Amino acid sequence: MIEQKLRGYMGTDTDLGIDETEYQSVCPECRSSSVVIDQHRGELICLDCGTVVQDVVYDFAQEKRAFTAEEVESRRHNGSPISALSDISWTTVIRPSDVASSELKRAVKWNSRLSWEKKNLLIAVNEIKRICTNLGLPRVIAESAAVMYKKVQKMNVLRGRSITGFVGACVYLACRMNKIPRSVNDIYGEMPNTTDRDIRLCYRVLVNELQVKVPRINTTALVPKFASLLGVSQETATLAERNLATYEAVHNTTGKDPKGMIAAALYIAAKQMNEARAQHEVATMCGITEVTLRSRIKEFQQ
Repeated sequence: MIEQKLRGYMGTDTDLGIDETEYQSVCPECRSSSVVIDQHRGELICLDCGTVVQDVVYDFAQEKRAFTAEEVESRRHNGSPISALSDISWTTVIRPSDVASSELKRAVKWNSRLSWEKKNLLIAVNEIKRICTNLGLPRVIAESAAVMYKKVQKMNVLRGRSITGFVGACVYLACRMNKIPRSVNDIYGEMPNTTDRDIRLCYRVLVNELQVKVPRINTTALVPKFASLLGVSQETATLAERNLATYEAVHNTTGKDPKGMIAAALYIAAKQMNEARAQHEVATMCGITEVTLRSRIKEFQQ
């Protein structure tokens, strides 16, 4: 009777995943050997009286195979992955009030102090998080920048150099490696305690020390940003991207400032779409001189 009520309340064996295999356990209440395991709850249950014999049962059966990324994620049982942003230092903290010995108190005092390397890394990681948050960059950029900073720190390259300069260089290099359109000026705008020149110098040192091959800047990916600053329509921005792609296919753009080519493409596209902008306005918004803009316009018209 109790077995029927228990099954009626909990559902069928198939729904609950109750294993009918008899265990050697004996119910401590009714001394019955009809003890089965509920796979969903992880409990040993007596079918005669309903007593929970054991409330923690481990499942050593083989897990189901996963064929998609969603299935792999849903069936993963390990903890969260170690991130370069959080795995800074794991130290044992001892309260001085729990220590009676004076010598041990001195050891606790020195243990609470961070070394130069850990303090340097802590400052850099917090700054990387702040910059990436303000610029709306994905987490992969922050993690890549933190990994790069750790590498140059192990190479003893940071001695005598600016922490903020290398932080900006790591963020910029991470954006370049992941092909995210961000310029040095964008990163410099979020770092008031350093200079544009300092970031560029640290960037050169970073590339030389890590021996990485930096991909070229995708100039067309920067067009929407400057088109928004100029206040032109989406059709004009699309036409500027086409003009810029045609220009890059014909001319050699090595060593040329991408902003000059973008400004010329936007100026010509705005003129073609009857949204003409003055050369002074376009040059100011793109951060170049009018001479550079006129030179690029001549190259576009050839």
